[in-house]
Amino acid sequence: MKLTTTRYLPGKIHAYKFSRSVCGPLEPEAIYKVNCSEKNLNHAVAPNLDRAIYTTSHSVVCINQNSDILWQYDLEPHSTQRHLCDCTCTFSLDGALVWVYRPDAMADRGSDLLVVLRADTGQEVGRTTLNSVGEGAQLLLHPDGRHILLDVGEGQDGVKLYRAVFTGDNIDLHSYEWDDRVLIDVAPDGRWFMTVDHGRYDVAFHDFLSGEVMLRVPIEAFGYEYFGDDEACVDWNGGFLNGDIAVVTIAGEVDDQEWHCHYSIDLRSGIPCGRFEAYSRDNYDFEALGDGTWILSGLDGSVVRRRWSTMDQGP
Repeated sequence: MKLTTTRYLPGKIHAYKFSRSVCGPLEPEAIYKVNCSEKNLNHAVAPNLDRAIYTTSHSVVCINQNSDILWQYDLEPHSTQRHLCDCTCTFSLDGALVWVYRPDAMADRGSDLLVVLRADTGQEVGRTTLNSVGEGAQLLLHPDGRHILLDVGEGQDGVKLYRAVFTGDNIDLHSYEWDDRVLIDVAPDGRWFMTVDHGRYDVAFHDFLSGEVMLRVPIEAFGYEYFGDDEACVDWNGGFLNGDIAVVTIAGEVDDQEWHCHYSIDLRSGIPCGRFEAYSRDNYDFEALGDGTWILSGLDGSVVRRRWSTMDQGP
């Protein structure tokens, strides 16, 4: 089960913590004021919420709940490019480390890098070179508390996916050696991870270590024709509702009107179960927590948590 999530409203990072029983609208457990006017900001919070990190074009900044800067990790050498991609960052499950993806190739700083920092000081304790030229990325933590998955988007060139673990003095990196799968989620027990085809034709579930496809479900299984009359595709959103049920997002456009809906899949049989009524306001406003609950956004940008029941499962 995921324990925390965050929302960024201009100038503030809102952190939410989940208990096993509380659902409905949630109030933030902590709010961190950020000295940045960006509308969108890559950010993360420590598991105990004592600090947050956020990225700019030139640095990673760590602040406490009083918004005091605890440390700053500068991306060197300084880039003179006008339009820079921001880093992606996350804390380790125990809060001791910070993982940072550096899109250095696009910034003319050299090769893309994956680095590990000490969360208390910002000191770099590990780095490894990537064979990507990324425009953005996401980092997902594995439930074992050691591994991470890194998904690096390369625009029209596709996406690269890596598995990494910090051994104490270096980063052990594994590439899954494909460029056409977008990472969506990791199963709550860590056995599988979920991807969607870069062209949005199907969803697949892979063995975590080998990357072998254990289950692949094309869009036709949900009753749609790939980019047919309803312009339908499998969108890059969804996740593991629990260990046996995954949620997939289908999106499309009819008469210039965008639409989306969610479907669930029984991973034991590989068969779609029908519509899943998540009531999200857009295709990406859905985050599964792995314990039978999910979150979406309230009208004010806050977090609303819902729990699965048979009422959410359509025919």
